[in-house]
Amino acid sequence: MSRFDLLKSLVRAGADRAGDRLRSVGPLATARRLVRELRDQRASIGDRALTGAVAHAPGVRSATVTARGGRLHVYLSVGNESIDFSLEPLAVRFASRGAKEISWSVEPAELARNRSVRDAVSALSGVIAQSVWAVVLQPPPDDPCGAIVDVDGPGGLRVDLRTVPAVRDAASRSAAALVFEMLTLERISVEDGTLELQIALPSLTGA
Repeated sequence: MSRFDLLKSLVRAGADRAGDRLRSVGPLATARRLVRELRDQRASIGDRALTGAVAHAPGVRSATVTARGGRLHVYLSVGNESIDFSLEPLAVRFASRGAKEISWSVEPAELARNRSVRDAVSALSGVIAQSVWAVVLQPPPDDPCGAIVDVDGPGGLRVDLRTVPAVRDAASRSAAALVFEMLTLERISVEDGTLELQIALPSLTGA
């Protein structure tokens, strides 16, 4: 089976049909939504899902994430501390057989070095990876945290989606590794109520 045949199979069926190498995408409704989003080359993550991801970050007692005005506005209650900050997606860098990076601007800038803020970005990275590569990351992990987040200049954070634990685990399977290379994230934008992901697909008619 060629790589184009494999991807067409995944997109059209919305599930793993390449032997036993990949896992099922789950219920029929989930598969239909996934196929529709892949064909539209986009995925949307709503405030509720973003909040749920950040709520899994270490030590978080409560969390709220609201997408508005081009930024994710995040409130965390960690221990006896309350942290308010916002994130703006700056850049997406996907290299063939290389890094799959997202860069963020943090406001206030000094909070980029705060451990709880970096943990929240790690959790968001997990749910973003799940949305981009859902065909091979099903069922979704209970805990989206674990990606490595690096400080990237004043007020900046950078995360490589390859360090998301679910991605790292799945990458050992050859078919999953192929999908990680073929389905790539082209752009992130913040709309009111959603984080929008523009997914780049190779031609599904390729020879």
